[in-house]
Amino acid sequence: MNERPSGWSAVKSAWRVAAGGVLAGMVVWRLGPSEFAQALVTLPGRALVPAVLVALLPPVFHAWRWRSLLGRTLGAVSLLDAVRVTVAASVANYALPVFGWVPAKVVVTRRWLGIRARTSVATIVLEYGIDALVLLVASVVGLLLLGVRVPLDELARVLGRWGVAVALAAFVLGVVILLGVPMAWRHGSSRVCRGLWQSWVVVGRVSRDPVVWAATAGRWGAEFLLLTLLVQASGLSLSASAIVTLIGVSSFIGLVAPVPGGLGAREAAGVVLATAYGWSPVGVGAVLVWYRIAAVIGLAVVGVGSALAWRWMRCGG
Repeated sequence: MNERPSGWSAVKSAWRVAAGGVLAGMVVWRLGPSEFAQALVTLPGRALVPAVLVALLPPVFHAWRWRSLLGRTLGAVSLLDAVRVTVAASVANYALPVFGWVPAKVVVTRRWLGIRARTSVATIVLEYGIDALVLLVASVVGLLLLGVRVPLDELARVLGRWGVAVALAAFVLGVVILLGVPMAWRHGSSRVCRGLWQSWVVVGRVSRDPVVWAATAGRWGAEFLLLTLLVQASGLSLSASAIVTLIGVSSFIGLVAPVPGGLGAREAAGVVLATAYGWSPVGVGAVLVWYRIAAVIGLAVVGVGSALAWRWMRCGG
């Protein structure tokens, strides 16, 4: 009786992986297989060394931020444990549908660290919301700068007055609801207000945590540096605004696309942007593929390194 659900789950996961592969294949076909292959191999191999070194940073910053979020409610968790859990959830993201890494991280946190789901879920929802907000703001600002039709000082004035305020308000409201509703559901409808208030308090505390924002800036700053290195190595001439837009739009699409790891969706979004703004679609597609490869290699290196360090410490050095 238990085999069918397990088998069906495996089939659904395989179908979503296949869907991502088909999407990636469609992108390659649209660009032209021979031209795309040529663009891939023209990237100098020596560029991968600094790219992979930079790719080591995002998972570490990601873990550092989650450790700070978790410490708000639980207390001290070692950075090594935070890295192990973060890497495991990120790897699982390539085998699960959209939002699938959230339950994966909850399960790993419970098994490895003994932290209950009701404690870890709030922190995972918060970090997801923070990243979504960063990518959304980067996308909007980048697109406005690329297609700017008003003076930059006027744009800054409008964004400063309304854009950031609306984005922050939407983020706070969304997180409060996401955190408050599960609390209310768990404790009964008579405690809805209490659950919403507790979630509001959590958001308020996080908003004043310098570690959370420093780690967030470090993570996405490293992502920007990684893509910039690959763009320059490929010979593409893209401005900083273009690179910010590529990261924001492609990563946001990958964040919400119903395929594991946003496979194919991120690359397709980048190709669409390149076509719209007159960049080289083939070159941008190839850069985004190398961007993903470098990120996966960096994640693997950090994962293996953290596993070896944990085993060494467990054995007493």
